[in-house]
Amino acid sequence: MSSAPAAPAVSSAPAAPAAPHERLRRTRTRRAVFAAVAAAAVVAAGAVAITGDAEPPVVPTASSSSSDPVAAPVRTDTGPDARPDADRLRLEAVDDLLLSRSAALLARNREDWTATVDPASADFAARQAAVFDNLADVPFDSVRIEYAGEGPALSVQRAAEVGPGAWVARVSFVYRLADADVADIRRDSYLTFVRRGDRWLVADDADGGKNIDLWDLGPVGVVRGERSLVLGTGDRALLTDLAERADRAAVAVDAVWGTGWPRTAVVVVPADQAQMAALLNRPDENGLDQIAAVTTGEVAQASGPAADRIIVNPAGFARLHDVGPDVVLTHEMVHVAVRARGPGQGPLWVSEGFADYVAYAGRDLSRRQVAGDVLDRVEAGTGPTTLPTDADFDPRQGDIAPAYSSSWLAIDLVERTYGRETMLAFVDLQVGTFTADGVQGRSPVPVEEAARSVLDIELATFQTEWLAYLEDLAE
Repeated sequence: MSSAPAAPAVSSAPAAPAAPHERLRRTRTRRAVFAAVAAAAVVAAGAVAITGDAEPPVVPTASSSSSDPVAAPVRTDTGPDARPDADRLRLEAVDDLLLSRSAALLARNREDWTATVDPASADFAARQAAVFDNLADVPFDSVRIEYAGEGPALSVQRAAEVGPGAWVARVSFVYRLADADVADIRRDSYLTFVRRGDRWLVADDADGGKNIDLWDLGPVGVVRGERSLVLGTGDRALLTDLAERADRAAVAVDAVWGTGWPRTAVVVVPADQAQMAALLNRPDENGLDQIAAVTTGEVAQASGPAADRIIVNPAGFARLHDVGPDVVLTHEMVHVAVRARGPGQGPLWVSEGFADYVAYAGRDLSRRQVAGDVLDRVEAGTGPTTLPTDADFDPRQGDIAPAYSSSWLAIDLVERTYGRETMLAFVDLQVGTFTADGVQGRSPVPVEEAARSVLDIELATFQTEWLAYLEDLAE
């Protein structure tokens, strides 16, 4: 499952078979195992570029247009002694303050970090100290905290509570993890600044929207694999297990997609499903019981590959058995690899179907075992009548398992009919390419054009053949 907000695969309750020859899903049929979030747009740091199912972030990204309306800060320097360059001096002071915070974090200097916080804001100061401690083991390669624009205006009452001249700014936390990220992660939030004597200090982070990071939720444990970096607030044994599985998944992806991608992934493991909802900027856990993992990052960015994250739902992952956990991690690793190659991904039935194709490749499972949920519907006369739409992958709308099974069988049909190399060319054409310097090279091609140019068939005709294929398999 791929996602975006966070450019936001998963599954939920499906228990992969207890025995190798049982169906991969018993409870909600096949796909409580993967659920790729519906395709789409992503935001800020840590991004939810999910391919689709995260809520839009509560704060705009730093790349928001300068024409976006922004509320002016509360001004208290408008009296006769006000200086024309007061705003400039204020911004310069805040830039210096944010630079100090960046340096303190990189140097692991807790005293310098807490010195940037307003001591009069006791609760906030305690939270900031906790965040610093939570970050202790996170292997940052670079950190940059920078001013990104004006924030919402404080009410008169709130301004009076914080102190004279208090104002809110949008701030970007930009970072890379060592030996893992090939691009910056950008997280936007709002900070409230207040002047105390001749210094500006940070007084709060609750006067505007906020994106939640893993370290906001608790101490972050770190396990590094050969091809993975796993960060989590939960059980360390699970982090270790996931690092080993992610390493195997990377090898499986290489075998099909090739080695033209960074070949390392960052896996994020919240302590529970509620924390996962927070990381995805979702107001609640609705639909997350169908998701075991989701890949987040920026989707359809022509400027270069983004640093994706595989976010694991510990509740959903715990319900997987036998090959289920490895299938899920491989599925998500495919999204990381594909999105590193180019700025496109095609419709979700292509991206999710291909991710499943790689995840199930080489496993001793029949089509009925893997896709029994949709084939049962076909047999009952209630099967699909069209290729899955992106909306069919939204776990908030209902059971997403049949959409995954249908998509896998569509890619399976392409491979069986035209061969693996042609199937790969069909997918690759819709992904496009990034050049060596990280900008868009070949543009992605719409699925209809890819079907005509690579498969020599109209998409509508392929859909008809796919429906017939489902009927044949269901017999």
